[in-house]
Amino acid sequence: MAKSGITSISLLSLYALLFLQFCASNAGLLSRILASGGQEISGDNGRYVIVFDAGKFSTIVHVFKFDENANLLKINGSLEVSHDVQETLSAYADNPAAIVSFLGPLLEKALDSVPDNLQPETPVLFGAVDELFLLGEKKYEKILKVIRDVLSESPLLYKPEWVTILPGAKQGVYLWETINYLMGNVGRDYSKTVAVLNQDVATVQMAYAVSSEAAANVPNFPRGEEYITAHHIRSNNYYLYSHGYFPYGAYAVRTEILKYTNDSYNYCMTGGYNEQMNYYGEIYNVRASPSGSSYEKCRANILQALNLKATCYIKNCTFDGAWNGGGGAGVEKIYLTNGFHNTGADVGITNGDIPSTDLKLLEYEEVAKVACGAKSLEEAHNLFPIVPAFDLPYLCMDLVYVYSILVDGFGIDPTEVVTALNTMQYRGSSLTVQWALGAALELVSSDHTKMQDVPYVSSSHTLNQVA
Repeated sequence: MAKSGITSISLLSLYALLFLQFCASNAGLLSRILASGGQEISGDNGRYVIVFDAGKFSTIVHVFKFDENANLLKINGSLEVSHDVQETLSAYADNPAAIVSFLGPLLEKALDSVPDNLQPETPVLFGAVDELFLLGEKKYEKILKVIRDVLSESPLLYKPEWVTILPGAKQGVYLWETINYLMGNVGRDYSKTVAVLNQDVATVQMAYAVSSEAAANVPNFPRGEEYITAHHIRSNNYYLYSHGYFPYGAYAVRTEILKYTNDSYNYCMTGGYNEQMNYYGEIYNVRASPSGSSYEKCRANILQALNLKATCYIKNCTFDGAWNGGGGAGVEKIYLTNGFHNTGADVGITNGDIPSTDLKLLEYEEVAKVACGAKSLEEAHNLFPIVPAFDLPYLCMDLVYVYSILVDGFGIDPTEVVTALNTMQYRGSSLTVQWALGAALELVSSDHTKMQDVPYVSSSHTLNQVA
């Protein structure tokens, strides 16, 4: 019995010694457990970022997790954690306080993916579609204030300037970062990267990388435009050309095209359509010709709307008087995203079930001629049954416009092969192409407390200035 008691005491001493050694080597872990009320989650040391994307049709919150080298990590088995609601900020223009009813639950869902002890160092960004500017400064500032109030009360790392209406040019930069990051191009020479052409609801954006020599010799622009900016991504520096063209996005451009025929027939409209369109308080008459749409007459109308003859203050312009960035190796390979891809998917040019489609722009022209040949909405529906009913009357217009802006506006050879994409493969997972990942990536590539590059649009800006 005495021998057994001595053995028990020896074992207790050994356990005590091992416990003290554990405490000494894991003091940080123990302190985090105590500070979080015992809710430490498996020693997670990832870097989380929460990004809200407030679009025209929905509001989405994304949660991303990165390691110390800005490699994307899985959260609960998925590289892409997102939640969305079919709510938009513009719907609350006259009652902004009610935004809390859907923003609060979205925020709670995002917080569920971030360990409690890491929330105070997790930045939260909120980017709203630039179409929101059309509400007017008084209304959109009230909306932004409600959002800032909600996020400032959260446990997350928050700065007022991280809540913004996202300028088109900045969205282009973020998409460039997203696509080139997922392709594995970040870290390679600028000449090995790809260019991005994105169509949003209010703007079209173009972004591509240029050489340091080109960036050092940017001409002075009489209107003070800033076309090329420096960006630090995963310890790599890039100079990016980016410009947002307003009002040339998928929905805003329809109003621009209709302006030329507001009191007469518009040959871009499918036969039999005669309605009015209210776009942020502006009323447009939308009347098809009795003979239906016409490819040639519609294209002439659209070329007018592109303002191809606008004054070009600096050599090499695209359209509407905008500089094209000078070109170079960074624009040799072009990827089309968002509206450019989706319009093609509706008519069979691109395949929404696969990540990307290589195509020639001539394909848009060929299908546009078929769509413009439809004499009625019924015939158009029979030809293109998956086109949404809201978009069907504008199908001829939309297809002719996509072809015209890419070929006549940006000067792309219609026989050149470009890639249209909606999703991309990354480490065996399929990820949606969206600007939020680029915004998160740029932030984790910088010091949170010193971050200056996240856009903030002050009250004095207008959509034309920031696009």
